[in-house]
Amino acid sequence: MNRLTALDNNFAHRSARVCGRLLLGLSVLMLTACGFRLQGVTPMPFDSLYITIPQNSQFGADIRRAIRAASPNTKIIETSDMVVRATDFDENDDADSPGALNALKLKKAQKLAQAKLEQVSEVRNTRQVSLNSQGKVEELELSLRYTYRLVDAKDRIIIPDTTLYSVRNMPFDDRVVQAKEGEAATLFKDMQKSLVTRIMRRITAPDVKERWDVVEAEPGEDDVEHETAKPARLPGVIPSPWQNPSLTPNPIPINPD
Repeated sequence: MNRLTALDNNFAHRSARVCGRLLLGLSVLMLTACGFRLQGVTPMPFDSLYITIPQNSQFGADIRRAIRAASPNTKIIETSDMVVRATDFDENDDADSPGALNALKLKKAQKLAQAKLEQVSEVRNTRQVSLNSQGKVEELELSLRYTYRLVDAKDRIIIPDTTLYSVRNMPFDDRVVQAKEGEAATLFKDMQKSLVTRIMRRITAPDVKERWDVVEAEPGEDDVEHETAKPARLPGVIPSPWQNPSLTPNPIPINPD
């Protein structure tokens, strides 16, 4: 009896392991059928990229880190890495002017890059969503609206202007405004991370490679019309647009009538 019991237990354990492996394999097949894939290396179709998102902002650093991880062979061209020689200046340029030097570095960086990831606009806002019985703000809505695009070196559109929205709600107490501003900063950072994920998912999509191949295969004659993007306003060296809105004065109410 003991021997039969041991055999039965052994058979039961083996059956459980086999069933577990079958269930795991079935789960993987179902996830694959749904389009799920683990995040990893997703090479981009271009070898070099210029990014107009300020390098000295947290968002700019995060997007660069994500691009390097997803496409290690894509070199990110930075304006700060450009070396300017005296022979690069024209006769009318002031070689001692910081503005002329920065403009020349920018021109050289954009000329070296095969593609450009451009920040078109960025807007942060807060508004009241509820009041307490005393008429004081009880809850705020933090919103982040960001527009970007991807173009090639000739400004031919790969990804047109795309606007992303991110919203978070936050309880508010005017007795601890400083603490609430810290909480708002944390929420805005969380929204930035979500933007990075969504931008990376878009620029590494298969249709972007298809669009890139089509655009790059087009003839470059001047008589051929191409869909090009208008120049985007470049963010300043100090990314003031990425500063969070203050919670004082009061945010915009829902119905400002």
